[in-house]
Amino acid sequence: SKRPTCFVNGVYPEFLKYGNGAFAYDMDGKSYIDFIQGLGSTVLGYAHPEVGQAVINQWARGANLSLATDLEVVVAEKVKELFPCVERLRFLKTGSEATMSAIRIARAYNQGTVVHSHGYHGQADEFISLTPPHFGVYDTGYIKPLDDFDFDDAVSSVIIEPILTELSPKRIDYLKELREVCTKKQIVLIFDEIITGFRFPKFSVTNHLGITPDLICLGKAMASGMPISVVGGKKEIMECCEYFVSSTFAGETLSLASALKTMTLLQTKYKLDDLWEKGAKFLKGFNSFWPERIRIEGYATRGVFEGDPHIIACFWQESVKAGLLFGKSWMFGFPLIEHIDGVLHTSKDIIERIKNGNVKLLGDLPTSPFSMKARK
Repeated sequence: SKRPTCFVNGVYPEFLKYGNGAFAYDMDGKSYIDFIQGLGSTVLGYAHPEVGQAVINQWARGANLSLATDLEVVVAEKVKELFPCVERLRFLKTGSEATMSAIRIARAYNQGTVVHSHGYHGQADEFISLTPPHFGVYDTGYIKPLDDFDFDDAVSSVIIEPILTELSPKRIDYLKELREVCTKKQIVLIFDEIITGFRFPKFSVTNHLGITPDLICLGKAMASGMPISVVGGKKEIMECCEYFVSSTFAGETLSLASALKTMTLLQTKYKLDDLWEKGAKFLKGFNSFWPERIRIEGYATRGVFEGDPHIIACFWQESVKAGLLFGKSWMFGFPLIEHIDGVLHTSKDIIERIKNGNVKLLGDLPTSPFSMKARK
């Protein structure tokens, strides 16, 4: 998702040197207001000083100790506080590890073999096998796309990103029906909230809509850019037997300290309701300019550019020249709030120039990241 071909290759910077707040800086020191936000991992922005201090303080106490630490317990309790559906949990490093572990735990719990999947759930072989040509991965037949609710007795679990870009009554009804069917057929329902976690009011789709999965996966924005993920849920499932889920760095303390500070700040200093309101304002403004040819489809803190690929590429090209960094996925975080009006003004001007035929594409058309292909 970070390779040059996913952007306007030949125009975009290929490397970044550092980030601070809302800004990313390239190798020449040019700054960009960054709406990619570390692939959605930095809802508080880059190099948040309070989070950074928490990491520094923890470094003096050791980063990866030989036994479990008390900090794991403290952070686990904070996760349980924010996500009532989580009775037991395990820490891991990446979203891929969390989703892979979730389907393993589900199979251990009910001895089912088949998994139905909808959305993108990382780089594990089983998930990759659903998106041809999936080089290097062979279809085992144990995972299938979620096309309907006609599940047979071999189905262990359903894993789904509850909200992709559509937050509508139709989607909500779909999730409610899926919950009912999974309960009736004793299928483990897994919500992959790696992206939506810490980007929705009440911290998640699960909390916001009141639709409770059996297992939930969290990560991305949980620790302000530090690597951590969670798989958690019902005690009877999480403690069903001695299945194996482990990683050398699962309990690494710097990420735990970052996660604890991030979650605490999102409870106290930064309100996701405010972020949601400001993000909705940005989307409304942007999508009023030329929605037939370029728009951002999604919810207030995350969206996807849709429309004419050539127009989108021209817009990205002129944006990066103007110091704005966009990618296929648009992400909104707290440091971006103060830049809304200026970015909308610049975006409108760019789109007007494209409309008038005053912009020529100087680089290559972007290719779609694998995650977008998987979601289709």
